[in-house]
Parts: sequence; structure tokens; C-alpha cells
Amino acid sequence: MSQIVTLGNTRQRFRIVGGMDALPALLVIAGLVAAATALGLLVRARSTRVASGCGGDEHQLSVDGAEVTLVQLSSPVCSACAAMRRVAESLVAADPTVAHRELDVVDEPAVASRHSVYSTPTTLVLDREGHVRSRLIGAVKPADVRAAVDAARLPVAVTA
Repeated sequence: MSQIVTLGNTRQRFRIVGGMDALPALLVIAGLVAAATALGLLVRARSTRVASGCGGDEHQLSVDGAEVTLVQLSSPVCSACAAMRRVAESLVAADPTVAHRELDVVDEPAVASRHSVYSTPTTLVLDREGHVRSRLIGAVKPADVRAAVDAARLPVAVTA
């Protein structure tokens, strides 16, 4: 069964043959969904970063008695913040020398501004003295958080 469709006042006519045009359309839609998914995964992978040697003192944010404090800057509508919170809490449960604090950037805009926080979660890794030794952006893998914590325990290299 075929049907002739006229669009508006145009003289062009398109012939739609029952079911034959649906398959190419579905393939195009599936391709677009796959491309969008791949692009989203790539953007997410590239938005997770670990920066070391960030400097700065945040001794007022470090937890007394902890060798390393993870200060997570979060926002109320951040889904990745919950994932990072779980990673930090599991690390704290496994290592009693590590502490975790979570600050809402809405409630603590001065801290967010001092550290140029443009996305959440951003986690500052503080050593025993409260020096920022690393900055973790995004929901970082547990192994990367562990590496940042281990690096924060090492003495600071002094360059002349």
C-alpha cells in the first residue's frame, strides 16, 4: 500500500511505501543515540582530573588527628557528588588516618572561590598540616583517590 503526501503548498510529492522507510530512520536514530552516548562518556572521562602540587593552606578545614583530610566541595544538585562521597567514605572506613569533610559550595562560597571551583565535586586533599596537596575534580576512581592520599603523606619536595 502506498500513499502520496503533499507538504503545504509545495508541488513536491513524497511517496511513502508502507514500512520501507522506517528501517533507515530507525538506523539513523540508533546511530545518533550511540554517538551521543560515546560523546557523553568521553566528556565524563575527560572531566575527571587529578592535579597535584596545588599549594595553599586550608588548616582550618583539616580534621585534627588525621594524616590526610579529604575536603569535598559539593552542590545540592550534583549526582557525581554522591559517587565521590561513597568513594571517600569507603576509604575513610578502610583507613582511620584519613578523614572526610563535605562542604556545600552554596554555604561556603569563599572556599569555592579561593580554590577556583567551577564544577562539583571538587575534592581537596590536605596533608597533616593543612596544605592542599592534590585537587580531584569529578567522581574520581578509588585507586586515584588512594594515590592522592598516599602522595599527601610524602614529604613536600622543596625546589630552589
